[in-house]
Amino acid sequence: MKNLLRDLFEHGEIKTSESRTKEVRRLADKLISKASENTLAARRELHKFFGRRDVVNALVDKIAPLFAGKKSGFTSLEKTAPRRGDNTTIFKLALLTGDVKLTSLKKEKVAETKVEAKVKVESKAKVETKVKEVKPTVKKAKAAPKAKKSEEKK
Repeated sequence: MKNLLRDLFEHGEIKTSESRTKEVRRLADKLISKASENTLAARRELHKFFGRRDVVNALVDKIAPLFAGKKSGFTSLEKTAPRRGDNTTIFKLALLTGDVKLTSLKKEKVAETKVEAKVKVESKAKVETKVKEVKPTVKKAKAAPKAKKSEEKK
């Protein structure tokens, strides 16, 4: 159930069997209402449940504020086509976030690091070009050849 809840909060929707969907819906409503408190104690309880900080932070900082005016009814349940292998009815459970599209937390992290790396590379390239422009082109003068010791004694 924890994995299904984690996927629901990361991706915004899950598809699974009827009994699992109903149980996940019950737990998701409780966890979202706990996250809407936005206290340290609530964060600790959520972390105790999930064991992952990124899921807890996403739940408290991104998902719970979307449901600020609600006390319950955070998810929608709809019936989809039966599964092909065993003809089990599959249900889709989705968060009612409106127009806001939830994306995977992992994809956001990767995208952020790529953007940061790109900015670093671009700024480093700009600095290198500026340094090249600023460096004067000074040629070293050749030193006069030293006289041999035997010639010096004469």
